[in-house]
This record gives sequence, C-alpha cells and structure tokens, in this order.
Amino acid sequence: MPVQLSHPPLGDVQLDAVYGALADRHRRLVVVRLASSPDEEVPCTTLDVPGSKSTRSYHWKVLREAGLIVQRSTGTGMLLRLRPDFEERFPGLLENLLRLAETGR
Repeated sequence: MPVQLSHPPLGDVQLDAVYGALADRHRRLVVVRLASSPDEEVPCTTLDVPGSKSTRSYHWKVLREAGLIVQRSTGTGMLLRLRPDFEERFPGLLENLLRLAETGR
C-alpha cells in the first residue's frame, strides 16, 4: 500500500527552510536536476546521492518538508518531482539556481 507523505501548504513554505535544504550540495544538485525537467517525476533511485538508503531518505524528507519537492510513493519505490507551484512562492529562485549550476558556482 502506498505511503501518504505530508507536504507543507505553499503559504507555509519559508525561505530559511528552503535555503537550509539547498545548503547541502547533494540536495542542491537534486533540485537542479528536477528543475531542469520540472514536469518529470523521477524515481529516487536514479538520483546520484551518495550514502545509505536512510541517508537518501533523509535528503528527500528535508527537501519535501522545505517545500521544494513533491514525493510520491508507488508502493515499491518513491517518485520525486519539483513542486509545481514553488515558483509562485519564490519567483526567480529556481531560475537563479539553474543559472548558477550552469556556471559551476
């Protein structure tokens, strides 16, 4: 049976939590990957994040609770995607993140 995961309402997403989640290089790279194809759901196993399964699960939780991603259980795995309404809350943030990633900063 798929697990129901909680996602914060858009109005509750706080910039300090977003920046805290993006402070980790691996989480930032996940968001960049998802932002490069914002309509695509990606199996979490395809994302290059080092560490144990519990470490990766922790990263997904931090990103989800910060309001950056939507995480959905498929019963046998998890799918991640960029939160579709994130840009409404913080216009330009993801665009700047992508631009910085392209320049290697």
